[in-house]
Amino acid sequence: MPIPIRPIIIALALSALAVAAPAATAQSLPFHRSLNPIAASRSSLALQPYVPFSPSRHRFDVSIEYGNAIEYEFAEGGAPLYLLDAELMRGTVAYTRELDRRTFVVAQVEVAGSYAGFADGFFVWYHRLINYRQPEREARPSNQFGSRILLADGTALTAERTPLSLGDLRATLGFRHSDQQQTALAFTLPTATSAARLGRGTVSVSIVHTLRKELVRDLVFEGTIGVGATPRHGALAAHQRALFMSGSTGISWRLWGGQSVYGYFYAHSPYYERTGLPSLDRREVTGDFGWISRGADGREWRVGMSEDLEPGDAGIDLTLKVSRTY
Repeated sequence: MPIPIRPIIIALALSALAVAAPAATAQSLPFHRSLNPIAASRSSLALQPYVPFSPSRHRFDVSIEYGNAIEYEFAEGGAPLYLLDAELMRGTVAYTRELDRRTFVVAQVEVAGSYAGFADGFFVWYHRLINYRQPEREARPSNQFGSRILLADGTALTAERTPLSLGDLRATLGFRHSDQQQTALAFTLPTATSAARLGRGTVSVSIVHTLRKELVRDLVFEGTIGVGATPRHGALAAHQRALFMSGSTGISWRLWGGQSVYGYFYAHSPYYERTGLPSLDRREVTGDFGWISRGADGREWRVGMSEDLEPGDAGIDLTLKVSRTY
């Protein structure tokens, strides 16, 4: 089965243009992967930023993400159905340990939840502010949870709200080829405790190569390209893809001292096939922007916002993110 490559063309092109630039000195982009359960329960691919060597040999990263999702879709003829109306939360603690100046390992544990929520009004206000209309949100009552899939072949999956559950454990082995390039191999183990599609239910593996270049003083490009594999598993196995590709392209710009802004585009190949529902069968394209504040001790606060750039795909409509490094 061929893997779609159009989502990563931009990342490859900008990576090629950046090869001749000098080495980078500013902050890396934040780690990112999809918050949507229908996507996160399939692929372990992520935007894996460059990890600069830390003289302290170890560090922690604590993050919290909270997003609003609304998908309400019927295929032609009205038979298949996909509904996801929820507010989603994920909290992550990552521990990074330097093995030597070139090699590092990362262990990530996470908790996740899905809720009827309380913030539909805020997200509606935000989308009106940017002049973006959501007919599917208007067709649903505010702050009411819904999650179900019903396909034409009879495949059905329904999920209930999950206040809090353990997610899959992620382990990463990274190798810095230089201060500009890095390769990271990641595995996930099926440790999720929820039956609400918040875990993969099986092992997964991915490998991501990262290129980081300073284009001009204080303006840094960072791009990734990745491949991953997850065995088919569960009620939707007949429609799941097992092989995936991802790509990203972004910049960070140091404004003064330890203050930076960042923005990136992240694309992922389709997670499913032959469902008759574009929201499942299409690629994902997400944009993210935010602020990074680094203290004199090297610790960072990161505040960001992710937006789905192709409505009708697996991206989450809007996600707010805050993280702290130690």
